[in-house]
Amino acid sequence: MKLLDKYVIKAMIPPYVMAFFVAEFVLVMQFLWKYIDEIIGKGISVFVLFELIFYFAVTIIPMAIPLTVLISAVMVYGNMGERYELSSIKSAGISLYRIMRPGLMIAVLTAIFSLVSSNYLKPKANLKFYQRLHAVQKQKASLAIEEKIFNDDFKNIVMRVEEKENNGPGVEDILIYDHTAINKEDINVIRAEKGEMLTSDDGKYFVIKLEEGTQYMDLKENKAKKSKGSYRPFMRTNFKEYQKVFDMSQFEMEASKLNMSRKSYDLMNSIQLLEAIDSFKMTGEENIVKISEQWLEKKKPTSNDHPKSGKKTLDENKSPEIPDLKKNTERAAFQSKGIKQDSLLTSDTKSLLDLYAPLHHKSLLAGAVSKVSKHSDYVYNISAKNKNLRTNERKHLLRLHQMYSWAFICILFLFIGAPMGSIIRKGGYGYPLLIAIIFFMLFVVLNIMGEKLNKSNTISPMLAAWLSSMILTPFAFLLTYKAVRDENLRIGLPSFLSFTKKTTSSK
Repeated sequence: MKLLDKYVIKAMIPPYVMAFFVAEFVLVMQFLWKYIDEIIGKGISVFVLFELIFYFAVTIIPMAIPLTVLISAVMVYGNMGERYELSSIKSAGISLYRIMRPGLMIAVLTAIFSLVSSNYLKPKANLKFYQRLHAVQKQKASLAIEEKIFNDDFKNIVMRVEEKENNGPGVEDILIYDHTAINKEDINVIRAEKGEMLTSDDGKYFVIKLEEGTQYMDLKENKAKKSKGSYRPFMRTNFKEYQKVFDMSQFEMEASKLNMSRKSYDLMNSIQLLEAIDSFKMTGEENIVKISEQWLEKKKPTSNDHPKSGKKTLDENKSPEIPDLKKNTERAAFQSKGIKQDSLLTSDTKSLLDLYAPLHHKSLLAGAVSKVSKHSDYVYNISAKNKNLRTNERKHLLRLHQMYSWAFICILFLFIGAPMGSIIRKGGYGYPLLIAIIFFMLFVVLNIMGEKLNKSNTISPMLAAWLSSMILTPFAFLLTYKAVRDENLRIGLPSFLSFTKKTTSSK
C-alpha cells in the first residue's frame, strides 16, 4: 500500500507545481491590467516592478491553490485512467477511496497552507504592496514628466517640458496651463526658458523653479468691473524667477483608491478580525445605550419645566406645613415664566399650553421644536454610525469565513478533480485543464456573487463566504458516487430516478 501512495504522490507533484505557477500567472495578470497605468512609463525601475508583482502574487496564494489541487487531481487520475492503471488497481481489490488517499493528504496539507497564507503571508504582503505602490505614486510626480509630452497628473494642471537634464533636476522650455481658477473660462499660461524640478524633504510638495519666463492671463470680461475702469481682460507678466508649488496631498487622495483603510480587513489575520468584529459590536451597543440614556434624560421631569397639576396641587395649597413665604416665592417664579396662577388649581387641563399665558405659546413651541430636532439629529447620527459599524462588521466577518472556506474548497476540489479524471480517462493538458477551468470559474463567480449579496445585505456574511462550497459539494458527492461505481457521467431523468429508488430501497 505504501508503494501505491508513493506512486500517486510522485505523479501528483509535477502537475501540482506546474498548476500552481499557471494559476499564479493568470491571477497576477489582473494586477498588470489594474495598475499598468500607474507604473509603466513613470520611470519606475524593473526591480520595483518585480517587487510589486511578488507582493501581489503572495496575496493571491489562497485563491490560486484551490485551482492547483483541481488541475493536478484531474490530470493525475485522468492519466491513470487513460493508461488503465485505475482499472488494474481496482481489479486487485483496492477501492477508489484508497487510491485517492494520497491526493487527500496533499489536499489537506494544501488547505493548511491556505490558512497559513491567509493569516500570515497575505496580510503582510498586502501591507508591503500598498506601502510600495503608495511610495511609487508619491514619486511619480517628477518621474512622470517626460520630454515633449503633455502631463496631466496634477489636478487642473497640464505641463510640458521640451528637454530634461539627464540624472538631474534641470528642465528647459517649460509650458504650464493652469486651470485651477474657479471660473474655468479664465486662461492662465506660464512659459519659461529653463527651470528645476524639486521635491520637498517631507515629500508633501513638488516645486518647479522657473527662470526667465512670462505669465499670460486672459480673464473673462466682467461688465461691472469694466465700467469702473479697473479691469483688464488680458495681462502679461514677465519674471526672472518664479516658483510654482504643487500640493502632493492629491496623491495621498489617489492612494486612498488603493483601499488602504477601506479594506483594512485584508491586513488582518483571524485573531485580529475577531477582535475587530467584537469591537464593532461593542461600539454599536454603546451607541444604542447612549440613545437610550439621552431619551430617558429627556423624559425625566424637572420642577422647573412645568408646574404640578391635579389633586396634588390642590392638596399642596391646603397643606399648613408650607410656609407663606415659600408659596409666594413659587408663585412669583411661575408668573415670571408666564404661567397663569389660576391654571394651577385645575386638574382637567387639556394641553400643557393652557398652563402658560398666550404670550409665551410661540416661544414655548419654538423651544420644543428645537429640542426635538436636536434630539432627532443626534439619533440620526448615531444610527448612521451604527449602520457603518454593521457594514464593516459584515465585511470583516465575510473575510474571516472566506479564509476557512477557501481552505475547505481545496479538499472539495480533490473530490471533484479525482473522480472527474477517473471518469473521463483523459490526461494531459486538454480535457483536464478545460474541466478544471470550468469549475474554477464557477468557484470565482460564486465568490463574487457572495460578496455582492453580502454588500447589499441580502444574505449573511457566513452564507456568502460558504456559498461556493455549498453549491459545489453536491457536484463532489455525485462525481465521487459515479466514479466509485464506474458509471459514466451522463445524467438524465431515468438514471436520476433509478438512483433515488436505490437510495430509498437501501433505507
